[in-house]
Amino acid sequence: MITIQNDGPELVETNYWESEYARNGYVYLTINAGCFRLLVPDGKGIPVEDLKTGQVVLVTRGPWPEMGRHDALELLFEDYSDNPFCLHIVPEQVDRMPLDSDRDRPGQPPKWTFAVYTRGGKVHEAPARYRKAKKLPYMKEWRER
Repeated sequence: MITIQNDGPELVETNYWESEYARNGYVYLTINAGCFRLLVPDGKGIPVEDLKTGQVVLVTRGPWPEMGRHDALELLFEDYSDNPFCLHIVPEQVDRMPLDSDRDRPGQPPKWTFAVYTRGGKVHEAPARYRKAKKLPYMKEWRER
């Protein structure tokens, strides 16, 4: 079981880096006080430098039929290039899935922040948007309507 100690949106303490998740190279997403916090394992092929390029992180929830999953999250690190970094994770990698009522609305400022943590602490923070899609991968930019 992964334990998390919070101070509002800040992650104070966790046993994640000693967990089976980290040992097996799985990221873990924890949500608190309007902040998505992505925990990244040590040296397991997750390019932390690519995660830092996200000027905004688009978190999209939907089914992932290619993987046989009825629910998953897409984390798109929007850097406004033709090929932004993207991760797909399943509910087992999240402490709680965001709710429909948590969605951002076009025309309004972002409700969320997104922070990336390594064993050494927070290495990146950016505004985030949360939305739903009919299926993943979605990989579309945020559209203001």
